[in-house]
Amino acid sequence: MSAPSPTVVLFPEGAFGPTNNCVGIGEVLRDRGARVVFVVEESFAGTLEARGFEERLMRLGPPPTEPEIPGQFWKDFIRDTAPVFRTSTLEQLEGFMLPTWQALADGARHVEPRLREIWEELRPDVVVEDNVIAFPAVTTGDFPWVRIVSCNPLEIPDPALPPPYSGLRMDEAEAGAEFRAEYERVHAGAHGEFGVWVREQGGAGLPGLEWIETSPHANLFLYPEA
Repeated sequence: MSAPSPTVVLFPEGAFGPTNNCVGIGEVLRDRGARVVFVVEESFAGTLEARGFEERLMRLGPPPTEPEIPGQFWKDFIRDTAPVFRTSTLEQLEGFMLPTWQALADGARHVEPRLREIWEELRPDVVVEDNVIAFPAVTTGDFPWVRIVSCNPLEIPDPALPPPYSGLRMDEAEAGAEFRAEYERVHAGAHGEFGVWVREQGGAGLPGLEWIETSPHANLFLYPEA
């Protein structure tokens, strides 16, 4: 008797880039006999089914009053914060980065019960996520999980490199130190509150000022040459 097909859950951030990354992986896994299920925001409903995958829908916030299109939340967010990009990256920390992390953290809190419902139904053999913030339902599940790093080549911290989101060069060490200090000042409170919530959900907490853990099972980096 042949072994049952493994159930692989792909959980990308609600944007086209991370979703397309996971589609490529999902197509290979499906061709090799795996059951591939996408966990996607409701605005993406039907998009992955059209590619031949199962879908499970969730929300990162309350339902809207009007119909959404795929990725609409982040389209609206970028529209509303676009003027901030006329300022320096240092000024953008309060005007753009902090609101972004707060929105992501709010989404993680909102969707936590729904993710656990999905795991209870699917009993996945592995969950693969392409996100920039921790979801305790993923990291504390009774399955291995894989993290994809695709948002920013500097997303993995390295003191020898410029800090992410700074736009600085390798030879701007002094400016990099100033940026890191300001990043900590701006984000320490919100990050600390989110870390407390992660631990309350059974998670191990967050390293440093990172908003997501490194997987103990496998991590995929989209920029291997770099």
